[in-house]
Amino acid sequence: MSKDQLLNIALFTLIFTLVFQFFFTPKETEQLTPGVALLANSKTTTVPSIPQVRVYNNTDGNYDFDTCNDLGVWFNSQKLVFTDTEYSTFCRSVHIEPHGWYYLPFRSVAPLFTKSGDYLIRLGSGDTAPSLSITHGEPGFLSRFFSWIFFAPIYNFFVALLTYIPGHSLGWAIVIITILIRLILLVPQRQMMESQAKMQKIQPRIQKIQEEFKWDQARIGQELLALYKKEKVNPAGSCLPLLIQMPILIGLYWVISGISDVTNHYYLYDALKSFDIEAVDSHFFGLNLQGIWGTIGIIFALVLAFVQWIQAKLSFALNNTSSKKPQPKVIEQKENGEFSPESFMPDPQMMQKMMLYFIPVMIGISALFLPLGVGLYWFIGTIFVIIQQWFFRKRKTQKK
Repeated sequence: MSKDQLLNIALFTLIFTLVFQFFFTPKETEQLTPGVALLANSKTTTVPSIPQVRVYNNTDGNYDFDTCNDLGVWFNSQKLVFTDTEYSTFCRSVHIEPHGWYYLPFRSVAPLFTKSGDYLIRLGSGDTAPSLSITHGEPGFLSRFFSWIFFAPIYNFFVALLTYIPGHSLGWAIVIITILIRLILLVPQRQMMESQAKMQKIQPRIQKIQEEFKWDQARIGQELLALYKKEKVNPAGSCLPLLIQMPILIGLYWVISGISDVTNHYYLYDALKSFDIEAVDSHFFGLNLQGIWGTIGIIFALVLAFVQWIQAKLSFALNNTSSKKPQPKVIEQKENGEFSPESFMPDPQMMQKMMLYFIPVMIGISALFLPLGVGLYWFIGTIFVIIQQWFFRKRKTQKK
């Protein structure tokens, strides 16, 4: 196995592990307590998430309290003091109806939850007062790795742009970042197009090798490697831009989904700490870029799939050098009933059809479950690639 193959396998394994960890983390269930109780969505949280705690009034009467005077919070046995001056948005009088609840506004004091440790929350005084213990721990290695290597740089780049964009428009930030990323991928994308063109050119020779040594798989592999080396073709070269974009797409998903989440203040670099992340405008020409599904989401997914189909169609039109129709493939069979190795070889024509129809449909379906902002990134990037293909085709035609 080559180094490139090992690298691709390692990268795909890392991406799969990250996605599994972020999307399939089990959640704890709440246990209702008679009387007035403090309930948490989870009693074990990680930095920099904010504990989601609610006061549940499981009585037949009203319940009133003040978040600063009646609520006590201890961090590692040290009491935290909430004052009207420092935490004016946290201090408030609360009225809860019978069998109602109220979420404590811990989001307004997010900086207090940037350290790991044990939190004790108590409502009122005395041993019988409702209380709740929460363990606030450090995230796992993979979470920290993804956060600081992918999420934090992308998030801070977004914030740096939003600082200077009028109205802090998330849409224009996505447009600018997409164009910058496509410019960075300009050379790899061109190499991918050249690799596809070379592969199409030597396709007859590949089929000849497969036919000549159809009973010897090892010999086919050796001959193909020699052919690729001689023609300086990398069969996996077309995967490079996609592999580079996979971590970026995952990072974009989390950035766009929580661009204005106060907990992300934890990831801001010192030079950007003063930026008010709740001031970000996530609407772009009437579209909510954080929205998922809905009529607009379905329409946008269909448009994205169509544009991706156009890009794939142009790609195959660019690389087709022969107008001959493909001959139907004959599956040979030995006398003992076994099929020849050639029958299990991937059919290039079938692969093209799969890329032409399956990939656009898959991208369109995926767009339904992602924020519109991620789809906007992919849409602009695809338009960019279509323009790049047009220039590449024009230059290729001029050379002939």
